[in-house]
Amino acid sequence: MSRAARPASSGRYDVAVVGGGPVGMWLAAELHRGGVRPVVLERHAKRPAHSKALTIYPRTMEQFAMRGIADRWLAEGTPVPSTHFAILRNRLDMSFLDTRYPYTLFLPQRRTEELLEEHLAELGVPYLTEHAVTGLRQDETGVDLDVDSPSGPTSFRAAYVTGCDGARSVIRAAAGIDFAGTPDTWRTIMGDVELASPPQAPALTLNQPGGSLYMVALGGGQYRLATIDHATMYSLSDGPVTFGELRASALRIAETDFGMRETAGAWLSRVGNATRQAACYRAGRVLLAGDAAHVHYPAGGQGLNLGLQDATNLAWKLAAEIRGWASRGLLDTYHAERHAVGLDVIDSSLAQCGLFANASREGIALRDQFNAILGTDPALCRELATRLSGLAIRYPAPDQIAGQRVPDLDLRGAPAATIFGLLHPAKFLLLTQGTLMDAPAGYRDRLDIVTAELTADRPEWASVRSLLIRPDGYLAWAADTDDAPPLTAWLGSALSHMQQESTTASGQHACAAPATRSASPACPDPVISSAPNHMTKASSTATAAAATAGRRAHGTPLPRRQAPAGQAVTPTSPIDAQIMCPHG
Repeated sequence: MSRAARPASSGRYDVAVVGGGPVGMWLAAELHRGGVRPVVLERHAKRPAHSKALTIYPRTMEQFAMRGIADRWLAEGTPVPSTHFAILRNRLDMSFLDTRYPYTLFLPQRRTEELLEEHLAELGVPYLTEHAVTGLRQDETGVDLDVDSPSGPTSFRAAYVTGCDGARSVIRAAAGIDFAGTPDTWRTIMGDVELASPPQAPALTLNQPGGSLYMVALGGGQYRLATIDHATMYSLSDGPVTFGELRASALRIAETDFGMRETAGAWLSRVGNATRQAACYRAGRVLLAGDAAHVHYPAGGQGLNLGLQDATNLAWKLAAEIRGWASRGLLDTYHAERHAVGLDVIDSSLAQCGLFANASREGIALRDQFNAILGTDPALCRELATRLSGLAIRYPAPDQIAGQRVPDLDLRGAPAATIFGLLHPAKFLLLTQGTLMDAPAGYRDRLDIVTAELTADRPEWASVRSLLIRPDGYLAWAADTDDAPPLTAWLGSALSHMQQESTTASGQHACAAPATRSASPACPDPVISSAPNHMTKASSTATAAAATAGRRAHGTPLPRRQAPAGQAVTPTSPIDAQIMCPHG
């Protein structure tokens, strides 16, 4: 890592972000924008030389664009206007997507981490390497962390702690949060290799009776090659991968090794299908994001994007809680919104594994049939591509327009040319086409008001007069009249936040049901509270139902829900109606 380890000293911060990977760094940057003091604690001295993840999907690029830094990724990444589902031959076109980034951007995770660390340095956020958290204790006002540092054992005190420390999360274990799921039942192999006879396309998907192969160009003559080899995947070998193994698998599946060259230091790895999700994303003053909250087989490369989007959703809510203006129950909506999205991605991964990991005759037939359908059903291809892109995510809301992502619409008469240009400060944005107004007293630190016209020919937005947009780019409220927005419901009291008490000082969490004790043993010591009428929590015993309802709410990202031709719109479920905060 570019910054050397710093001497340890017991410190007090608003948030201790444990884990300095991409999710932890992005969360720390977003918390800083929200006006609080984070510190990042990373156990390693330097990051790995090789990258597990490569894929950056459109919604993640939009998040970078909302903060004015997307060009850093565009300058180095390779855009590919398609993606795959279950490594099938018929790929999914992404060029139709309603975004300025209608493609998959390939950039090694290591470079993404370097860009994020440079961004943290610009913001002045402390990033401490060789700081390994070994334990924690939380009380009603904060969390104490035990830390092994280069200068010996020390401690840190923070109002909240976020665990972004991966699948083997120390924070998750110390908080007593269950990580339910299934272990590896098979493993595949991958490697970054040089090829003398690579395919002409920058990405290749190949599905054969004996398995599947995926390849993408990394630049500099390097290619990521992954094989799902039915002949070897169930052996569950724990030994290091050899070049000969990868070459033999490629020959079995593709009948060519593409001229693979064995080079010193080539990265080779095994990947298993362990699938788990944290029962709670919050336990008191401890919250989880990224792989600490969910792991799955990397089918479609969704994991990195899921974690970065967790961070964007969590940061503004946690900052609001710490600064004292959060509406009661706001922080609990992090679990209510993101757990459902995480389960949706897990289901997508499992479905793809069900297609490419089935070595039976029935599995071969299923793959062939599904691949043929993809080749003849453009609507299905568009649906799958939209889901993978992250643009279909929407949060349960009390009406048909709130809860969805707001696209980067062009503007006339605004300080920025597009909506995303107005979201750089990570505040709420009230965009109105009505009378020019200033932010009410007491809201200026968390709300920008802009009067402007939408310039693009977008019939689905033509009747909208006012939009209240959350800091994460999702729609909190909209109206086709000049009605006053529900500022108090979303931004708390207009009184100075210094005069307000934190609504969750005692550490309530998302798995505590309103006026009842959580039945989940994985969510320790829930605090009883009454939920506000504009945001009601789902109980832990209803987690699965809430997640299913949330998944069903994922649909077209256009303003009003539209059913496919000949189908009726599915009514919003009671659980959907309870969780009145938009998916992100």
